[in-house]
Amino acid sequence: MSHRILQTCTKSFKAVANYLNAIAGVPDYARYLEYFHRNHPGETPLTEKEFHKQATDEKYGGGTIRRCC
Repeated sequence: MSHRILQTCTKSFKAVANYLNAIAGVPDYARYLEYFHRNHPGETPLTEKEFHKQATDEKYGGGTIRRCC
């Protein structure tokens, strides 16, 4: 497979994955960083691990997850 075809497939896969993640409500760290740097210059953003923990806590109330829905 040529390098160009591989790049095209990778971009397509990422686009589909981003779309499905958006539908499922999975937070996007890259989008968060863009927003953060634009709106909070000079401040330190959350690490990716902190970002996902905060998103999970907000979604499930900060406690342990007892069920899927």
